[in-house]
Amino acid sequence: MVVNFTDGTTTDVVTTEITPNSGIKVIQVRVPATFIWGTDAIIVDLSDYGATKVAGVLAFEETTAGSVVVAATAGTTIVASNVLTYTSAGSGTNGGTIQIFAY
Repeated sequence: MVVNFTDGTTTDVVTTEITPNSGIKVIQVRVPATFIWGTDAIIVDLSDYGATKVAGVLAFEETTAGSVVVAATAGTTIVASNVLTYTSAGSGTNGGTIQIFAY
């Protein structure tokens, strides 16, 4: 299961399904400080998690690397052929978490 930034980077990206075997999947993508909020996107093949549709996406950005986490400005989500593309909004390069609710 690979999650890519739009530039193809996968280094330090951690993806975890945090609710396995439930009716809805929660896929958590941890992005490193090299992720540029407001510029970068993540690409997730939902079929890797047994899902085809998305119920919602929440993003949380660190205010400083490894520190306080706040809700990120809402990004744009597109799903085509079971592949989710989440284009981030906001600004900064301090890492964060993106949670995908899929089924």
